[in-house]
Amino acid sequence: MAKRLRRWRAAARSWSADVRLLRERRLIAGSGLFDETLYLYEAPDVMREEAEPIEHFCRFGWREGRRPNLYFDPSWYRTRHVLGPDVNPLTHYIRTGEADGYRPVSYFDPAWYAHAYRLPRGTSALAHYLAHRRSQLFAPNPHFDLAFYLGRYGAEIGPNRDPFAHLLRCGGGRDLDPSPTFDTAAYRRARMTGNPAPAETPWGAADLRVPLVHAIDAQYRRS
Repeated sequence: MAKRLRRWRAAARSWSADVRLLRERRLIAGSGLFDETLYLYEAPDVMREEAEPIEHFCRFGWREGRRPNLYFDPSWYRTRHVLGPDVNPLTHYIRTGEADGYRPVSYFDPAWYAHAYRLPRGTSALAHYLAHRRSQLFAPNPHFDLAFYLGRYGAEIGPNRDPFAHLLRCGGGRDLDPSPTFDTAAYRRARMTGNPAPAETPWGAADLRVPLVHAIDAQYRRS
C-alpha cells in the first residue's frame, strides 16, 4: 500500500510539472517576448539537439541564464527582483512583473517607453519594442538618442536593423557615443582610473564593455 501511494504521488507530481510546463510554453509563445532566432544563435547546442526552443527555455534555459530575447536577462531579473528558485523569470515578467514596474534588464525601461510612445493601456512595452525595434523609430530607454546615433552611424547600421543592438554588440566596445550628452570614451577613462577592477553589484560583475549600460546599471542600483 505504501509503495503504491508513493508511486501515485510521484505520478501526480510529474503530471503537475507537465501541466505547468505546458502553461508556461503557451504563455511565452503568445507573449511576443521569445526570439527563437536569437535563442538558437546563442545556444548552438540546442540547435544540434533539435530541441524545441521555448520548451528548452522553460525546462533548462532560464536556469542556465539563456536569454529569450536581447532585452531580457533571466539571471539579472531573478537576482534583482528576488524570485524563488523555481520561478521562471520570463513568465513572472509576463504575468505581473511589467505591470508592477519591473525592468527585464537595466537598459530597457518599460515605464518610460510606454509613456514616451503613448502605448495603449495593457500593451506590453517590451513586446511592442521587440516587434518594432528594427523600424529605427523607437529607443529602449531615455539615455539613447536614436536620431543622434542614426545620424552618426546609420550608414554602417543599415536599414531594418536595431540601432541599440548595434551599440550593445559593437558600438560600446568602439566607444561610440549613444547621445550628444554621453561621452563614452571619457566615461570609460574615468571609471578605469577611479576603479580599475570591475565593480561587483548585487547581481554580478558590472564591466565596461558597454559604458552606457554600465552607467544605467549604476543609476538603477541607486533608484
